[in-house]
Order: sequence, then C-alpha cells, then structure tokens
Amino acid sequence: MKVQDIIEEKVPYVTVPGTREDVLHVMRESGITFLPVVKKGKMEVVGTISEKNLMDKPEESQIGLLMTRDPITVSKETSIKDLVKILLENNLKHVPVTKNGKDLVGLVSVADVVRKAIAVEKESGPIKNYVKKELITVWEGTPVLVAFTIMRLARVSILPILDDNGNLSGIIDASDFLHLSEVVSEEKVSSITAGSEGTDWSWDSGDIFHITTKILRLPNKPVKEVMTRSVETVTELTSFDDCAKRMRKLDLNQIPVTDAKGKLSGIIHDVDLIRGFFRVQE
Repeated sequence: MKVQDIIEEKVPYVTVPGTREDVLHVMRESGITFLPVVKKGKMEVVGTISEKNLMDKPEESQIGLLMTRDPITVSKETSIKDLVKILLENNLKHVPVTKNGKDLVGLVSVADVVRKAIAVEKESGPIKNYVKKELITVWEGTPVLVAFTIMRLARVSILPILDDNGNLSGIIDASDFLHLSEVVSEEKVSSITAGSEGTDWSWDSGDIFHITTKILRLPNKPVKEVMTRSVETVTELTSFDDCAKRMRKLDLNQIPVTDAKGKLSGIIHDVDLIRGFFRVQE
C-alpha cells in the first residue's frame, strides 16, 4: 500500500502573505486544524500551520512568522511503511504530499493510516502494551482558561474531564479551544511627556504610540459547559483494528481506556496505535 491509496487530495490551505484571521477562517470553515502554507499565486509548499502554532504565538499575526517552515513532505509513491517511519521518527501527525517535492497535491496523516490501513485489517492483537497510563486530567469545574493553560504547559492535545467522584464525565481537545476562542484586538497606548527644567508641570510631547495586538480570548466558564459529554472508550483488550474502526467511525484521534470496572485507566492515541500495529506486523 502507498500514500496514493490513503491520500486526501482536496485539502484546504492558506497562502503567504496572510494573517492569523485567514488561518482561523479556513480552519473554522473546513473543520481542519492543520493546513499547508503555499506561496500566493502558486502551489509551492513553504510551510505548515496548526492550532499549536496559533496557541504558541498568541500575539503574532502574520502567517509567515506563525508557520513551521520547510516542512517534511512525501510523494504519492511513498510506501505506507516509509510514511509511518517518517511520522514516528519526526513526531509528526500530518505530512503534505507534493509533486516533484514542491507543489501541493494533497495531505496525509496519522489518522489516514489508522482509518484507511489499520481499520481494514483483522485479528491484529490487543492494544494493551501501547496504552498511555500517565495522563493529565482536570475537574469539570475547572475554568476553560485554566484547562487551556494546563494543556499548553503539559504539551498534550486532549484533556479527559473528571466529575466530583473522579469518574470520566467528558473530554476536551485543542481544536475545541480553537473553536471556543475569539480573535480580539488589544490596544496599548504609550505616550512620552517631558517637563521643563525647574518646574513641576509637564506638557504633552505629541509622541503617542498606539500598539494593537491580536489575541485569542477564551470564554469565562467551566469546562463542563463546553466539553464533549458522550465519550467513546475502549479496554486494554480491544484489538488494534477494532480501535481503529472506532476512531474512524467517530472521527477521533485518541480514545480513553477503561478498566474492568469502567474506571479511567489510560488513553491511546492514534500515533501509539500505528506504532504498536506496525511493530506487531514486524
């Protein structure tokens, strides 16, 4: 199987020059939070931009300064095995697909490998050894801004939400924060005044600077009001292919794992799923 068998060819993208507002518009319209960046008037890939880029530089406006430059790309002829190696070794979840190593022709991701390669397999063994036992959770009364800060500092893309009894009650991920936020302008005024020597008064020098910064503003409410309450879970004995099928059906890139009593015990991400699946295949 090759990249051409799982590629997404109709891919939204943004161009340089461009702004944060352009990126947010395309992301919200398409529902996709990873975009290739191409030169205006051409299809030459010069970068990529994701919700992580936006969150890491909340005060930056220009796409050229927000994007990840010179991204790794693959071709339609790249094998799935080589693609997986590139994804895992470079800690990537998406890779632009180019023609002649230059012009954008599509996008391929960890999710595509899961849903179009692993999900069609049978009897692929349990996910047990690839479940992450250490995970960050928050209480459902946690303010959205605090939850966002925890996610950013812990560098995780998903937060399981716990109720007052410590049971799983919902989930929130990085794309949710992006959709919850609004872009606002914060204007700061700086003025320079000068006083005459020997006096206690001053006059306006006229040197007034208006500095406008674009920032993301999150709602002032607890995560229980915005989280996804219907949470799909699996157990450690769920097979790779069954887990992949559930991710495909519900458009997920990670699923919480529960024990025999239904208590949260870990989480499995799509990247761990492909790592485990291809190791088992070897």
